[in-house]
Amino acid sequence: MKICKQDPSVLHTEEMRFLREWMESIGGKIPPTAHKTKSEDTIKEEKTDSKKAEENIKTDEPSSEERDLEIDNESVIEPDIDAPQEMGDENVEITKEMMDQANDKKVAVIDALNDGELKSPLDLFTDAIKLNPRLASLSAERARVFIKLQKPNAAIRDCDRTIEINPDSAQPYKWRGKAHRLLGRWEEAAHDLALACKLDYDEDASAVLKEVQPRAQKIAEHQRKYERKREEREIKERLERVGVKKAREEHERAQKEEEAR
Repeated sequence: MKICKQDPSVLHTEEMRFLREWMESIGGKIPPTAHKTKSEDTIKEEKTDSKKAEENIKTDEPSSEERDLEIDNESVIEPDIDAPQEMGDENVEITKEMMDQANDKKVAVIDALNDGELKSPLDLFTDAIKLNPRLASLSAERARVFIKLQKPNAAIRDCDRTIEINPDSAQPYKWRGKAHRLLGRWEEAAHDLALACKLDYDEDASAVLKEVQPRAQKIAEHQRKYERKREEREIKERLERVGVKKAREEHERAQKEEEAR
């Protein structure tokens, strides 16, 4: 009603007709408007504009909130979009000969890595994984090579497979955390690196965790702030709807009482 006191012409609009009629039915007087009542076309236009404004608020608000969040994305890289690497057949029957061959390739990988190579170790790891796809250390170590090659998505796929085989190993969480860090997924990176350190403390993982954790906390706090604002807005909108509904019910009840007389 505060708005009506400030601008009595509001009561003469189509939207407020039910309130106007209710006030008149109980003996109230409607203040005269200082100008002509708006036409129906104008009212329709205002409704459309109001609806558009509400839609814009709902659409723009999250992006506006995001603009308030500034995160240092230094060293973040573009995601790799290569076809998924071979993982081997988990259902294959692994013989002792296959396990021995896989171990031989693993030894060859170590020699190649010591020589500073990356491409040949990747191929050797793939061959070893195909021979023994249930040996978790193979996919975890291949993930490490993918990190060196700046292929975080491939590393994440290998880490996911490793965790399926051995969820208690710290290594896949460490490499997956580093992969998320390369992609700028700060919260995921902090979660994986913290878990890696919990399972088996590692100075390298701890150092990367200290780098990403402040950014992850900043994002989490920003999200909590946005959620609080969203909840407050929803509560306000609900209260406004309840107020309008009560006024309409009062109007309808008054009309029925008038008709019953």
